[in-house]
Amino acid sequence: MAKYDFRFQETEHAVELKSTDSGYAATVAGKELLFTPHGDSTFAVLIDGKRSLVAAIKHKGIFYVDIDAMQVELTDASDATISAGGGDHAGEKDKIFAPMPGKIVKIMVAVGDAVEIKQPMVIVEAMKMENQVNARAKGRVKAINFAAGDQVDTEKPIIELDLSE
Repeated sequence: MAKYDFRFQETEHAVELKSTDSGYAATVAGKELLFTPHGDSTFAVLIDGKRSLVAAIKHKGIFYVDIDAMQVELTDASDATISAGGGDHAGEKDKIFAPMPGKIVKIMVAVGDAVEIKQPMVIVEAMKMENQVNARAKGRVKAINFAAGDQVDTEKPIIELDLSE
């Protein structure tokens, strides 16, 4: 059995993961979740009696998990930083990076817009999944460096903010 500590929204969570005959079992907060392989990097899981599809990849030390089209980023709790989209940009709350190389589907703000924490900023398609990237800080949009349809990597920010806090 492997044990991991993850950080999600500044809270640490302990997860125990073990292989089973049909896939994996993860124990989170005393609750066991059974993951059955469903396809490339996807798993079916029963959560509170509801079957969900989960996809997960690790990129630059960050786990990107998609649960029924809701995306979350998990970092190893031993890492003192919190992710900011593209892995090496942790702590840069004034920049919005693609979580992984992909294509911009939609930019949801314009230059000059005021934004709130967790406000949806951009949707990036990667690995056949649409990933919504939210603001990590309150501020105002200073620059948008790409447009819908552009290919992006994780190195250049898609959107830059002037932080207000």
